[in-house]
Amino acid sequence: MSEDQQRPTGRPRDPDISERLIRAALEEYAQTGWASFTMQGVARRAGVGKSALYRRWATKEQLLIDSVESVAVPLATTSDSGSLREDLTDAAARLLLHFLDPVGWATLRISIDATSSLTMIDPFQKRINQAVRYGLTAIFTRATERGEIAPDVPVLPLVQSLVGSTLMHVLSLHPDERDDARRNAAAHVEPLVDVIIRSAAHYPGSRPGAHSACAETHS
Repeated sequence: MSEDQQRPTGRPRDPDISERLIRAALEEYAQTGWASFTMQGVARRAGVGKSALYRRWATKEQLLIDSVESVAVPLATTSDSGSLREDLTDAAARLLLHFLDPVGWATLRISIDATSSLTMIDPFQKRINQAVRYGLTAIFTRATERGEIAPDVPVLPLVQSLVGSTLMHVLSLHPDERDDARRNAAAHVEPLVDVIIRSAAHYPGSRPGAHSACAETHS
């Protein structure tokens, strides 16, 4: 039998098709929201037949669960450099890049849909929020253990402030500035991180000396 006869026929299986479909699902959601989010739209955006999609996910809810999880895991993962400033800068820079990507806009739209009383979206929104809070809270917990901030500093408002200010920074960018933000994400978030660190260091309930590691960065 010749080599040509031995070669299998039909379209070769794409090993990356699941990742393509997940990204297509998030991009489709970012554009349409829950009301117009369909399996057919996802397949069309990914450039595959619906059968390839249905072989992996039976419903759009199952597809969205896996799609959200693919975003949540990286958002919950943070570096441990031994420095509150460096860890927050890294986390905020990755969050900035997230919001600059269509995938990031999908997570934002999920939050908007959940706020609009679409209760079926609540589990997806909660998973995203948990991931962001988990990662940033872990950074502040490590900083507390190192003595960079006092243990009585309220962490949740700091987490919310950093996420909110990062999102607002992205929203305020002119289209011509977005490429620079992608190239220099750390530089864009450093002023935001500085505000958070100053707030933690000067919290009224902080014990004297508990925030010395933060204060040294401004000396």
